[in-house]
Amino acid sequence: MRGDLRRLASHPPLPPANREGLRQRISSELGLLPWLLRQAGDAADADRLRPWQTKPLSSPAARKALTATVEALLSRHPFDRSAFLEPPPTAADMQQARAIYGTYCAACHQGMGNGQAEATLPARDLFLMARREPRDEFLARLVQGVKGNAAIQFANPLTERQIGAMAMMFRREAPSR
Repeated sequence: MRGDLRRLASHPPLPPANREGLRQRISSELGLLPWLLRQAGDAADADRLRPWQTKPLSSPAARKALTATVEALLSRHPFDRSAFLEPPPTAADMQQARAIYGTYCAACHQGMGNGQAEATLPARDLFLMARREPRDEFLARLVQGVKGNAAIQFANPLTERQIGAMAMMFRREAPSR
């Protein structure tokens, strides 16, 4: 959500469809995050997010206030990347990451830059994203971004090792064209 809020406030402004897609995704995240916080035993932080479920994010002041709330949450609930990157990916893990990207990701993400202006949630270039976004934020996007399909109950079908290797690949390697 932090990255989505930052993109929503980016300069120059994003195309209208991209902005609307980010608002929709943030709204969805605000529906899920309080539930996750309650599951983690943090009802107080869940309650802090409740007002944001109905507040519009159309003003810069509202986005700034929500960003501050998200930053405070992240300081109390940091993203633990150790499961994805420890031990570091092996050569075999990296080879598998390249194969997964080539088979399942490249068709939509290869060479897309910031994605299509008319798309609400454009398929952006993952190599570009990995180099521009903070490391943990990009890794979290991979964890949350791959949803799978109805057959696997919309769960991320990749293992933690595969996600870690892909994050490293996107950050360190040049895309193959």
